[in-house]
Amino acid sequence: MAARAAVRVPAVRPHRGAGCSRERKARGCVRWTAPARRGARDVPPARLAVLPRASAAGYGASSPYEGASSPSERRPEGAGPAGFARVSRPRRTRDTPDVLPVRTLVECAMLAALTGLLFHLSTLFRVDAWFGALFPLPVVIAAARHGNEASARVAVVTTLLLFVLSGPLRAANYVFLHGAMAFSLGALWNKKKSWWVTVPLSAAVRSCGIFASLAFSSLVLRENVMRLLVTQMFGLLDQIAANVGSTAAPTIGGVWFCAVFFVLLNSLSYVAILHAVYAIVLRAVGGIDPEYVNAPEKVKKILGVPPYGAGGAR
Repeated sequence: MAARAAVRVPAVRPHRGAGCSRERKARGCVRWTAPARRGARDVPPARLAVLPRASAAGYGASSPYEGASSPSERRPEGAGPAGFARVSRPRRTRDTPDVLPVRTLVECAMLAALTGLLFHLSTLFRVDAWFGALFPLPVVIAAARHGNEASARVAVVTTLLLFVLSGPLRAANYVFLHGAMAFSLGALWNKKKSWWVTVPLSAAVRSCGIFASLAFSSLVLRENVMRLLVTQMFGLLDQIAANVGSTAAPTIGGVWFCAVFFVLLNSLSYVAILHAVYAIVLRAVGGIDPEYVNAPEKVKKILGVPPYGAGGAR
């Protein structure tokens, strides 16, 4: 009988179970095979490759197989037949751009949970009109403390949470009415833009979100909500014309113009109120620059924020 040689197959997680089979040959089993068998060859014990165990969660030293373009390059020298080589997956490192610190991820998760719970309960008990200024706040806090990527994650996780708790309609309403506008606010404030830029742009984002919410509601409810809006606006304009003594009937173009005008007016007033509220509230949040909102000096003096209020110079 021909002599038998031990061939150790390299693996990231060594395993020396007694029942090693051909399907588990990449687990690091010790297999005995004859030298004359096709596809096998003798490997001196000094050249047996033993790979280190991968570090936890993939953060740290990467596998020696990474960066190789062919199986022969991935296999260390003297590691056995090419069929026994294991190709490892690419591992994340701390230099990967989309990896945030653990503390930041935990804070984003808490902010997303708070936003989702607040939005779900407020819509459930029909008190969402009273908390309209609080829904964008967690996304803005994440943007102020950790940047735009963290705020985007808060908005996305909140949307997914609302999708599970309240369904797709309310999740879409949050994204269109609050999430997109809050992200745009945080991005603009991170760039230190003035209110002459942030207010119109954020109002435009919210206006587009209102029409997108109406379109999505029409799709989900299988009812043309836009037509209902136009009908209500037509009745309002007709009543106004009757009160002023006019006999002219409003046209469709005039109805749409008035609808867009009132939506823009609503968005401008809402965003302006948010700017004033957040100029006061964000000063009480830790880890945020007191001048993050970049309020004009006249607005600071009207609102009474430092240095014009709370014992500061007047």
